[in-house]
Amino acid sequence: MGKKKTKKDKRREQREREAEERALALAAAKLRLKRFQIAAAVVPIVFLGAAIGVYVAMDDKQLAGLIGLVGLAVWVPVLLGLLGARIEPRDRTRAGSIDFGNRR
Repeated sequence: MGKKKTKKDKRREQREREAEERALALAAAKLRLKRFQIAAAVVPIVFLGAAIGVYVAMDDKQLAGLIGLVGLAVWVPVLLGLLGARIEPRDRTRAGSIDFGNRR
């Protein structure tokens, strides 16, 4: 026959679970940021290499320029996503800081 859990024990377990969830969310956010950093570095290198390859192999300036333009169009949202991933989300469950005081 096990011992009944008190309210204090239940609150402690709830805090521990919430701390574990926060730690997992933080780890996931760090992984997502790392992926954005890698993508922001790889995308321009790949498209620049493709544009140079097309220019050298086929001697087609327009196609090389088009590939470079498409690479830029892909890289800009990736770069903006990298900037957005660094911003910490707000805690919407807390009260705001607006206080107008007592008005009678």
